[in-house]
Amino acid sequence: MNLLEILFPQNLKCIFCGKEDGGFGICDRCMDKLPFIKGPTCKKCGVSISSGDICIECKDSRHKFERVYSIFDYSGRVRNSILKIKQNGLKYLANPFSYIMFKYFENIKVPFDVIIPMPIHENRLKERGFNQSELLLKDIEKNYGRVYKNLLVRTKDTPHQTGLGKANRESNLDHAFKVTDKQKVKGKIILLVDDIYTTGSTLNECAKTLKRAGASKVFALCLARTPINKEKILNKTTTIDFRPNDITKYVI
Repeated sequence: MNLLEILFPQNLKCIFCGKEDGGFGICDRCMDKLPFIKGPTCKKCGVSISSGDICIECKDSRHKFERVYSIFDYSGRVRNSILKIKQNGLKYLANPFSYIMFKYFENIKVPFDVIIPMPIHENRLKERGFNQSELLLKDIEKNYGRVYKNLLVRTKDTPHQTGLGKANRESNLDHAFKVTDKQKVKGKIILLVDDIYTTGSTLNECAKTLKRAGASKVFALCLARTPINKEKILNKTTTIDFRPNDITKYVI
C-alpha cells in the first residue's frame, strides 16, 4: 500500500486539503471547487455546451454507443487527480471519485444488465499495476453488482492516443477489443465505465465490438470529459439534473 494511502485513508481526510471531511474523502469546500458539468449538455457525449441538444463533434460523428454520461470537465483538480492516479500510482485518490460515480450512477434511469470497466492491454496493466477504470467502479460494484471485469478485453497494444487526430485514433483502435463470452452480452444493455472521454474513439470501438457480439444498447459513464470549443454548438437545450443524496447542490 502506498504511504499516502495509509496516512490519508478514505473517510478521514480530504484528498485535496488534508482536513477531516467526515464523509467520503472530499470536504465541502473542495467539492465546491471541482469542475462539475452543469447546465446544458450534449445528449450524446455529455460535454458542457452553452445551448443545444448535441455538440458539433457528435454532429459530425457516427457513434455506435447510445449516450455518454460525463460528470466533470477534464480540468483543474479532477485532471490533476486522474494524472496522479495513472502516472504516479496514487490509487487512494480514486476512492472519493468512485463514490461520486456511484451517486451519479444511481440517478441514471437506464436498466443496465452488464457493467464493464474500460479494458487496458495486459502490457499496460503490468506496467501500471492496475486498471484505473476498475478503481472507479468499486462503489458501483459494491452497491449494485453486475460488474464483469474480463468480459471485454483489449487484444491490441496500441500506442497512446494523445496527440492523434480523429482519423488516426479510429484506425489505431480498429479491432483492438474482443468479447470473451458473447452469451453474457447478447441482447443486454451495457454500461462502459471510463476515466476520460476525449474524442470518443475508444468508446466507439468498444461499442462496435459489443454490438457485433449481440449487445442491444451500449452506454458509458465517464468521470471526466475533455471540454470542446464552446463556440461550436447547435441550437436547442437539454439538461441533466444530478441530485445524489449527499451532493444535492451539484446539478448538471
